[in-house]
Amino acid sequence: MEEATEQEAARAAAEDARSRSAQGRLQNWLSWAIFTAATIIVLLSMWNVWFPINLSTGPLLHLALTTSIISMAFVLRRPTRLRIGWIALVQIIAWIGLFFIYRDQLELLQRLGFATDFQLFYMFMVMAILFYYSWIMFGPVFAVTAGLFGGYALFGDFQWLPFDIELPRWLDLLRTAETTWTRALSIMTLRAVQGTIVVFSFSFLFMLLVMGALLQSSGGIGFVWTIARGVTRRVSGGPGLVAVLSSSTVATFTGGGAANAGITGVVTIPMMKRAGYNSEKAAAIEAVASVAGGITPPILGAAAFIMADFVGKTYFDIIIITAIPAVLFYLGLAAYIVFTAQRDRIDMAVDQDFPTIPRQQFLMQMTLLLVPMATLIVMLTQRLSIQLAVFWTIITILVLWGFFIILARLGIVEFQAEWRQARQNVVRAAILASGIAMAAATLDVMLSAITQTGLGLRVASQMADWGQGSLILTLLIAIIASYFLGLGLPPLPVYVITAVLLAPALVRLDAELIVAHYVMYYTALVFPNINPPVASTVLVTGQMAGANYLRASIEATKFAGGAMYLPFLLFFGPELLLIDGFNLRFFHVFVLVAATIVIGQAGLAGFLGTRQNLLIRTLGMLTPVFTFLYLWSRDGRWEMAAWAAVLVVVLYGVLSRIFKRGAPEPAAAKGVTAP
Repeated sequence: MEEATEQEAARAAAEDARSRSAQGRLQNWLSWAIFTAATIIVLLSMWNVWFPINLSTGPLLHLALTTSIISMAFVLRRPTRLRIGWIALVQIIAWIGLFFIYRDQLELLQRLGFATDFQLFYMFMVMAILFYYSWIMFGPVFAVTAGLFGGYALFGDFQWLPFDIELPRWLDLLRTAETTWTRALSIMTLRAVQGTIVVFSFSFLFMLLVMGALLQSSGGIGFVWTIARGVTRRVSGGPGLVAVLSSSTVATFTGGGAANAGITGVVTIPMMKRAGYNSEKAAAIEAVASVAGGITPPILGAAAFIMADFVGKTYFDIIIITAIPAVLFYLGLAAYIVFTAQRDRIDMAVDQDFPTIPRQQFLMQMTLLLVPMATLIVMLTQRLSIQLAVFWTIITILVLWGFFIILARLGIVEFQAEWRQARQNVVRAAILASGIAMAAATLDVMLSAITQTGLGLRVASQMADWGQGSLILTLLIAIIASYFLGLGLPPLPVYVITAVLLAPALVRLDAELIVAHYVMYYTALVFPNINPPVASTVLVTGQMAGANYLRASIEATKFAGGAMYLPFLLFFGPELLLIDGFNLRFFHVFVLVAATIVIGQAGLAGFLGTRQNLLIRTLGMLTPVFTFLYLWSRDGRWEMAAWAAVLVVVLYGVLSRIFKRGAPEPAAAKGVTAP
């Protein structure tokens, strides 16, 4: 009996081992298949740079391959027969639908808005599948939001009701012009596969994310950490500044946010905790630094490319516009880190927290990171298109890799780890980029619905009424709306919605187009990621640090204090966006705003050279208000008030340190027993 039981257990163990082995082989095969599909997409995008592919055909090929990648990723997560059968059926339907669209593309374009019933059927099926794939990748957010906008375009005229209905004035604003259901659906379904954002994904976004994965595989993170350690080793708050410098630098080619925090936080958060930061502060610093990467040139978030298209600027123009706000963001963050570190006496030492690497490895990592980044920047400064810049950057990376593989074969450097990691990173980037392609389809449906219904113009008009013609009040309404949208949506759709619905209201009140769009872009990327109650990036870093989520998100808001009021200063100080280039007016406003941010952060921390009393703290925190009032009114008296506040706070810190240094030591401190 016991022998039979042992035999059954052995058979079960053998079957389990065979099953695991088969699953392992399947997962390895799928990983290689995703890598191959990603390579084909990148090659198509690179081919498109020199030999443009038809803008109807290219996106269809792109969607055929990206949907395949998501299907394989779906199986890769949990390879069961049911999941394989289901996703294979969905994928086949998607391919058939895309083939029919390819076959009929000329007729669909010629008869835009008047497709036949069969054409509507297969286009709707493709759109529904793209929505489903976006649900797989990002949850219901993109699909449900696009579905609501699509439903609004179809049924917003209320003609489907069997009776007339009298709507309240505020709701009657949403009533659309009478249109045909066929026309609205025909346009939206075609935009889902050939819209502006899908074309962006095909042209360069996928290629850009793969480029970031190659840079990430180059070992450059170790180089960044080494440099960050050397730069900040003798500065108060050194570990915190190392986290900022390394996380934000890495975020410039990973896209920032929660994904970046997962890469760098595993090193920076334990380092900060060992130096004396509590869990909440360590999580907050890493979160804010990671979010900052999304607004830091040269590689910005996907929303930056859409902004360039919306405002009619080149991508290089967007890089110039975002440079100074990024500097001011980091200035405020660094100031708060230094002031709190001095106040709480955080250890400056960071050496023991980083492994040392051989000199030749350091030089290799430096070359693999800096040369491609320099190539990208030089290409963009030459006003080449982003497609060409990314093309030559990828070529540069591959040439360097070939060179260092030869050196590794000669035993001069170690390159095996980077080479092994490259495929894994490309696979992860391909899955993410494919998800973005699905999200792009949903965003194009939203844009199509907004354009068809004229919702943007009506909302802009209503916002101007709510703001009573006041630019400040309208700006405040727009920023609050952007923040609340960000509580439930990722940054990309938040920017698209606010850019189409809210930015026109600001432009109507004589705001410059690029300024209005940049403020919407900034608030969409920064505010929801670090402010409670959502604070998605803090959620990731808080888990890594073992911190209380709510307290960590409040700390993140404090560390990013300067970033909270920066949109208001940028809006009324457009000189900071370098619209008119570097001139005396720019330097005047920049110095004032920089001093304002530093003193404001000192007031928030309650420390500048010494602990501040309530009056000095209040004065420091009022400095941004004075500067804002000056930029809004251009009244020199408010500028004088701002500089006076800066002077008082600085003098208080300097004089307090002088008096404290000159004060006699207590008798007990000298070893004398007091009588």
